[in-house]
This record gives sequence, C-alpha cells and structure tokens, in this order.
Amino acid sequence: MNTPISQSVLVAVFSICCSAQAAPSDIGSDLYQKVAISGDKVPVQALEAVQKLQPGFVLQEAEQESKHGNQYLDLEGLTADGSEIEFDMLLNKQKIWEIVEIQRDLELADCPTPVRELYNKTFESQPAQRIIESKQMTGAVIYEFYFVSQDGETRKSEIKLEEDMAILLEKEWQH
Repeated sequence: MNTPISQSVLVAVFSICCSAQAAPSDIGSDLYQKVAISGDKVPVQALEAVQKLQPGFVLQEAEQESKHGNQYLDLEGLTADGSEIEFDMLLNKQKIWEIVEIQRDLELADCPTPVRELYNKTFESQPAQRIIESKQMTGAVIYEFYFVSQDGETRKSEIKLEEDMAILLEKEWQH
C-alpha cells in the first residue's frame, strides 16, 4: 500500500537508521584513546617535517595518543591538490617527531591485487566499513580493515603488503 502515511514512516525509519551509523572516517576511532589538540599546540618541528615531505599540506585536525609504549601525533589535513591525508608521527628517543606512516582512506577495489585476493579469501562475506592504506616509511604498506558488528562493536584486521606479498597480520602492526 502506497499511502502518504506509510511513506512518511518509511522516511523517518530510514533517517533514524542512517543517522545512527558512524561516518566512514570515524570508524575505528573508538579503538584508541586519542586526544584532540589545537593547531597552535602542534610542535613546529612536526609541521616542518610534514611540509618537507608534502609541500602545501594544510592541517585540519591534530590528535595525540599513547600506544604500545610510544607517543604519537596524528596530523590530518589536505594536500595541495585537495586530497585527504594523515601523517602519523612518533616521538623518537631523541625527542624529535618523525613521520612513521602516511594514511589515506580507500575502497577495496583500490587495493593492490594481492591484498584484495587475501582479503576475499579471509573475509569473503564480511564487508569492511572502512579501509585505510598506511604507507610505512620502511616501504611496507599496511591495509587496515575495520568491521562494525550489528551491536556496534568495532574490530580491526590488518594485511601487510611488502614486495608484492600480502600477509594477514595476527596482531596490530607496531613501529
């Protein structure tokens, strides 16, 4: 039956369902204890390191976190061409912020063939709600796959790509 009342109810239910979902860039943020910091609190040395690697970078958001016994700084923003990018930085033993990875969101179709094949074999019926490509400064690339269960719990799996070989990691990649 196609009445105005039934259409209104359907629109209301659809709106509630869709608004309850996290934005793709927020998926996975509940797994870590990050603290937002203002742009003027970002160390100048960290910003200079990013500008050296990515001239024209425009900072939009900065966060600090402690993970695996290390201090990290995440600088999110736009490249000169307007693409979204994130630089993950580690405070090294000399107390200098160094870039350890460069991240961007992408779709499964954009992943290299070995990563897609391993993903399809391992997670065949589980679509990832978010995929992050994380280029390590060592040359390896870590693909982070975030899955959100029906009860809202987020879990992450990672595939490492190095020299065209994809490997499912058993535990979270660490620097």
